[in-house]
Amino acid sequence: MQHIICISNQTVADALPGEGFIQTEDNIFDLAQLWIGPRPHLEEDENFKQIIPYVILSYQGKIAVYQRTKQGGESRLHHLNSIGFGGHIDAFDLAYDETGVIDLDRTIETSGQREIDEELNIAGITSKTPLGYIVDNSNPVGRVHIGVVERWELATPEIQSNEAEIEVLGLFALDELQAMTTDMENWSQHVVNGLTE
Repeated sequence: MQHIICISNQTVADALPGEGFIQTEDNIFDLAQLWIGPRPHLEEDENFKQIIPYVILSYQGKIAVYQRTKQGGESRLHHLNSIGFGGHIDAFDLAYDETGVIDLDRTIETSGQREIDEELNIAGITSKTPLGYIVDNSNPVGRVHIGVVERWELATPEIQSNEAEIEVLGLFALDELQAMTTDMENWSQHVVNGLTE
């Protein structure tokens, strides 16, 4: 059974009032409220939010968009477009500092990189920039997840899918993304709207 990393919902509510794409460089996670648990339970338990790296891949101002196919594991997101690459943080993604304490920043980066390596063929990443968080309690998926949004710059514009679960649609400018939001998952809509404000 897959075990994943989560944080108490109350910790998120205390640190991030409001909802949507909240742009900040602050680390809002309290390691004392970090939990590891079985994914089937956590998908239904709204006392916790699963921490999800949500990596936006960009190249010279354009952002990569993909569609989740029906072969993906999360049926609630099938056939929706997304600008966020990443997924659940597995227990084996955990990274520790020299004192044996969990290094959550490095853990999130490790998980995001693992997901991208699994899902895509790209030439490499030249920079990584934290952008903020996504909180969306409007639906069952959002109520049990928190997105950690980062923008990673691609070394080249070449990007191809490595899995049947996703279909890469290409790189798009922000104004083009605005015209596509009706077919996007909620999290991507929040980020696109926030980046264009």
